[in-house]
Amino acid sequence: MQVHQFQVSYIAEQDRLLVRMNSTAGDEQGLWLTRRLMLDLFPHLDKAVHELSLSDPQVVGHDGAAEGAVRDHQQAETLGQSDFQTPYQEASPDADGPLLVTAAHYQLLNKHEMSLRFDESCQGQTESRTVEIHMVSETALALLHVLRLGLQASGWGISGANQPNTQSALLTQASLDADTSDWDAFALAERPKYLN
Repeated sequence: MQVHQFQVSYIAEQDRLLVRMNSTAGDEQGLWLTRRLMLDLFPHLDKAVHELSLSDPQVVGHDGAAEGAVRDHQQAETLGQSDFQTPYQEASPDADGPLLVTAAHYQLLNKHEMSLRFDESCQGQTESRTVEIHMVSETALALLHVLRLGLQASGWGISGANQPNTQSALLTQASLDADTSDWDAFALAERPKYLN
C-alpha cells in the first residue's frame, strides 16, 4: 500500500487507537492498535525511524556537531514542513473493516526506507489478514509523530510517547528562533552554570 495520509484517533470507549490510512489509489485501510501491542511496538518503531536517514539530507556544517544531533535537527525540520493541517480525506474503506492488529513487524529496507507489516490472527478466524506498507523516511517520521499524539491522548503511559522527544524540543527551538530577534534570543538564554 502506498500511503497518502494517516489519521490516528484514540477511541476511549474501546480503549484502542484507530489508525486510518488512505492510499494514492483512493483505498483506505484501518488498524486497531491495542495498548498491549503498542507497549512492545512503539519503542522499537521509534528507534527504527530515528535510524533512517532523510532522503534529501541537508548540508552539514563543519562545527563538529554529532551525527545524531544533526539527524534529529533534520528530522525536526522535516516534521515542521509536513502537512498536518489538511483534513483527512475519506476513501473507500476495506469491506472487512479495520484489522485488529495482533502482531506487527518492521524492517529497514535501506537507509531511506522501511516496511511495516500488520497481522490480524484471531482465535476462531479461518484466515488471517495482513497489511504491508512501504514508507520513505519522511512518511515514517510523520507516522511516528501521529502515533505519538494518539498515545498521548490515550494516557497509556507508554515509554517515550509522553516525554517530549528531541524532535519536539528542536521544533520548539526552531519556532522560537523564527519568532525572536538575535537580541531577544540572547536575553532569553539561560545563564551559564559554573562548577566552582
